[in-house]
Amino acid sequence: MFKKILIPIDGSELALKAVATGVKLAGEVSAQVVFLHAKAPYIAPYAAEVALMDSKTQDMFERSISLDSDKILGEAKKIADVAGVANQSVSAVSSRAESLIEKTVNEMSCDLIVIGTHGRGAVGRFIRGSVTTRLLHISPVPVLIYRDAVMNAAHT
Repeated sequence: MFKKILIPIDGSELALKAVATGVKLAGEVSAQVVFLHAKAPYIAPYAAEVALMDSKTQDMFERSISLDSDKILGEAKKIADVAGVANQSVSAVSSRAESLIEKTVNEMSCDLIVIGTHGRGAVGRFIRGSVTTRLLHISPVPVLIYRDAVMNAAHT
């Protein structure tokens, strides 16, 4: 059935629940998992149309983002390791997580995506957008969407 499952994670509690679900599925079908974390790009501050470039600030930002990414991916790896599921981790800088997910699926030959959704509703999606919604339109493979039971009860 599925051989390689991509699980994008953002560091939220919901993402870790999706990780647990994806890892459990992977264990049941003898698949491996790929954890993906999209790191935020550095955006230089501007004043009067002039970029205020400071290489030290950018270096500190990038170091901090990399440490955060390593921590997030490490938490997911622990879940897979405890379950005995083969796994690997990938991170990259991207301002469009859904595009990075699509690219990773293609490059790593994944055949399923397991992703958590915050279930914000129409207004929330309009204001903040939804990676999951945008991903559904471009994904070359099936997408299993994890919704937290507690969140579902709050919306009913």
